[in-house]
Amino acid sequence: MIMKFSFDEFMAMLADYNKAIWPLQIVVYLVTIAILIMMLFQARLSGKILAAWLGILWIWVGIAFNLIFFSKLTQSGSVFGVLFILQGVIFLYGVFVRNDMEFRLNTRWEAIAGLIIMLYALIGYPALEYAWGRGYPEILPFGLAPCPLTVFTLGILLLSHKKIPGYLILIPVIYSFGGIIPVSLGITEDIGLIISGLLVLVIWLLQRRTRNSEVLTM
Repeated sequence: MIMKFSFDEFMAMLADYNKAIWPLQIVVYLVTIAILIMMLFQARLSGKILAAWLGILWIWVGIAFNLIFFSKLTQSGSVFGVLFILQGVIFLYGVFVRNDMEFRLNTRWEAIAGLIIMLYALIGYPALEYAWGRGYPEILPFGLAPCPLTVFTLGILLLSHKKIPGYLILIPVIYSFGGIIPVSLGITEDIGLIISGLLVLVIWLLQRRTRNSEVLTM
């Protein structure tokens, strides 16, 4: 999928997007942190609330970022828009229909890796962008831009109390491998996107292998 636009054109689009949605960036940060605090104190249904919140954010990014803004730079924006909306619907379906998503903070190594990934999405992205001389409005807003949202989602999936549902990781992992495109444009912080996707894929494959081994030994 060829995307013919320059780093400067993408930054200009990003600035327009941030200005258009201000101060939603702050609202999303505060709501997300509030939900994570609920999880820390093991509040009832906090994991499901988080999953539903992710669904809402994926749909928002699909419509507002990809279809409305990014599609002006490349036709691929429309494709990404559909994929993000679909992933958002998948999260909401998992919460309200399948009822098979349960995220918890714990001390398993997978969960610790997930927390590190989440912190990268929450703090690492803006810290690196400011360190490299790209301040507001030329930043990827947490939860409201595809890459930080995907990284955060991948981190959350590692908090799954059960085996990670395969239908949940397909789009985030595939999208994470596309991080090579923004990295090649100069958006170096998206290296974390690629690493996160690879890690989640490896863990999911290991879980799948373990589950198949358990079935064979029964």
